[in-house]
Amino acid sequence: MQPDPIRIVCPACGSSEIETAPIVHHLICAYVGPSYDFETTGGHRCPKCLRALRNHDRAAEIVGESARCRLCETEFIVPHDPAQDA
Repeated sequence: MQPDPIRIVCPACGSSEIETAPIVHHLICAYVGPSYDFETTGGHRCPKCLRALRNHDRAAEIVGESARCRLCETEFIVPHDPAQDA
């Protein structure tokens, strides 16, 4: 029997209206932030060093997952779900 997945709720207001995004580590300049920080109208660009990122770029890696509450806009890190490792 699989354990129930972790239910994500906002730590500030308790809402379950949460949107998640991968956390990206740009290896060239060491910037770490949610993927939406890298989004621009012309593609993806590091907000710190302004270098363009491409799909499957070896200069960037996903290191976790962040969440943002749609109601109060609180941002927080999503805890790792060990059930996903099984």
